[in-house]
Amino acid sequence: MSHVRTLQRWHADCALLGAVVEGEGLVRLALATPTLPPATTTNHYIVGFEAAVLVDPSAIDPRDQRKLLNLIEAFTQVGGRMVALFLTHHHNDHSGAAQVLRQATGLPVWAHPTTERLLRGRVAIDCMIADGQTVARNADGSSWLAVHTPGHAPGHLVLHHAASGQIVAGDMVAGVGTILIEPVDGDMAQYLQSLALLEALNPTSLAPAHGPVQREPIALLQHYQAHRRAREAKIAASLPAELGLPMDLLPTAYGDVSRLAWPLALLSMQSHLLHLQAQGVAVRDGDRWRRAA
Repeated sequence: MSHVRTLQRWHADCALLGAVVEGEGLVRLALATPTLPPATTTNHYIVGFEAAVLVDPSAIDPRDQRKLLNLIEAFTQVGGRMVALFLTHHHNDHSGAAQVLRQATGLPVWAHPTTERLLRGRVAIDCMIADGQTVARNADGSSWLAVHTPGHAPGHLVLHHAASGQIVAGDMVAGVGTILIEPVDGDMAQYLQSLALLEALNPTSLAPAHGPVQREPIALLQHYQAHRRAREAKIAASLPAELGLPMDLLPTAYGDVSRLAWPLALLSMQSHLLHLQAQGVAVRDGDRWRRAA
């Protein structure tokens, strides 16, 4: 079977199995996961063809896991070579089915060394993936490389296909909702640096973990950075002269956000406060904050 006919058959099989072909060497299957609203699903990507990985196996429903297994089987029947399960990071809505699929397929699990440490005892990571390492290859032999993008999670990796400009972005951006930077797992300074790094790669598309593929990636990345800096400026302007609790800043700093989202906004604000503290703008005493003199 010719290369063109092979890909045509594979793309037809994807349509039958509910998956979407998003680009050369990039297929997306959205399945329900225990993720944060407004998202309800996580995108499971098959990346590559000559050597491919299944990104972020996290569907916890056995019926959805069967859909993944059927997709992998169809992929191998047209000559695709699946080499691993790949985790962008350790959060459960990205790794929740890794151990089950590892056992069902015999495929190894690949992730960043920090992700391995955070998942130790829950998911066996077989291979540590470093920044710049080749992870997958398309049918034409072109490579997908891992890029370390900490900030949302310390071991976060994206996949970059330099030949086409496609990036599988994990939780760096979202096609629905926004990205939460928590004060425990996250780091606002690193997240902003990682967004700038992705912009510098001049991508042609961003394939997020939640929602549709984004076709205006530069504008989106610039919007994310501008939005975070504008929000941080509002938080800085809301800081009192005397010590106060972060929740007291919500009406001013997040007055444009629904009160239903304030519990998540509070987590994001705490990450911004830590960033402001590192810049010498905010001062902390226990759980209370004030503006620097």
